[in-house]
Amino acid sequence: MRKIKKGFIKALCCLLVIQAGGMVMAASKKSSSKKKAMPEWVTQPSAVYPNPSYITYVGNGADRNISEINALQGLASVFGQSIKSDSTASSRLTQAKENGLVANTNTQVFSQEVKRKVDVDSLIGVEVKEFWFDDKDTWYAIAVLDKSKATELYSDMIKKNAAAIETVIKNGEKDLYSFDGFGAYDFAEDIALENENHLKKLAVINPPVVDDLKSFCPSSKKLHAKKMEIAKQIPICIQTSNDENGRYKDAFSQAVAEAGFKATADTSARYQLLAKFDFERSDTSDKKTVRCRYNAESYILDNKTSHQLVPFSIKGREAHVDYDEAKHKAETSLTNKIKKDFSKAFYDYIRSSVTE
Repeated sequence: MRKIKKGFIKALCCLLVIQAGGMVMAASKKSSSKKKAMPEWVTQPSAVYPNPSYITYVGNGADRNISEINALQGLASVFGQSIKSDSTASSRLTQAKENGLVANTNTQVFSQEVKRKVDVDSLIGVEVKEFWFDDKDTWYAIAVLDKSKATELYSDMIKKNAAAIETVIKNGEKDLYSFDGFGAYDFAEDIALENENHLKKLAVINPPVVDDLKSFCPSSKKLHAKKMEIAKQIPICIQTSNDENGRYKDAFSQAVAEAGFKATADTSARYQLLAKFDFERSDTSDKKTVRCRYNAESYILDNKTSHQLVPFSIKGREAHVDYDEAKHKAETSLTNKIKKDFSKAFYDYIRSSVTE
């Protein structure tokens, strides 16, 4: 009888152990199931981040980085710009941001990979708030823009930039009809364009505040018009050497006019463009072709300061069986390059330094 009781007790204990194990496994499965439940922000972001207060975008991908980039690109697309643009800000504007003259935002929170692929200027006030992995093959990330914080950021930037425009113009007007005066308005135009881009984004985030902030923002079009008006009042005397028929002088005159300035023969003008040209013959080793190498160098002399401005040079060569024909081709090529490249070189020079 005792043996039967002992056997019964053992069997009962085993049964209890098995049952307990089953309960633990069931609980474990239930817990695991809970862990894999998709967060509400993945399927219905507005339930977690209400639309009146936030702009959101959920991105997904095979890994965490891809999901983050897709989320940020998606949110940036709300402003009409998602992929990193090939165009870059002028070195002057970039330097001004680094110096604190022009408003800048801290984008250090984003990785270099994000900065390479996403237009970070469209991510002011944006954060990647959460990630989730489905334990299979997909990562999810949600990019969130807090409208209230973003409005404050953009408003502060716009007001700071407006103050910078005022300072730049004030300094430029000390010597208005000069390259410095022209450069000041050119720089002010750049900053105004920056502000207009900020206003476009604010029109998406918080439209009611835009009209009030516009009162702080000078029009980039009006600043451009003033800049070109200044240019017309700045004559540049063009003098060339080794230019028998004046074709290079004409080419520079055309390029100066395209830049908005007035070419003149008046040697008393403050600015003088001085250019020289050299041609050199060389024969190929087989003596079947002759080359004409050409070299042009110029700069603009500021007679008021004695500074040499806008250094410009062109080099190249043309070939033909006859040297006169090779030289003719070289002269034509040189003329075309002056017309094509000098105006750009001038603006690159003007925009290479910050006007404060």
